[in-house]
Amino acid sequence: MYQDYIFRIIVYCVSVYLILIKNSISVNFCGLTILLAHIYKDTINIPKWPYWCELFGIFLSMLLINGGIELNNYFILVIGGLKFLAHVRQLIFKDNRYYY
Repeated sequence: MYQDYIFRIIVYCVSVYLILIKNSISVNFCGLTILLAHIYKDTINIPKWPYWCELFGIFLSMLLINGGIELNNYFILVIGGLKFLAHVRQLIFKDNRYYY
């Protein structure tokens, strides 16, 4: 399952990038939240996010989309869009597959 390790590295790198963005507390908040949530999930080895995490993930994705628009940063906008689609997909299909 090397895909899981690659995905984790990407998530950690993206979350650190979001934390380091200047002039956007909401994007920094999203990055910190994503980083802490994934560290917790990977440390405790949670097999599936709880339902409320899906809703909170959608909320974070909307903050990222809005932050990407405000900062004119298309990378943040794309990350927010991918996060939104992944969490909505999970709410619909409930198969614990988000991106791959």
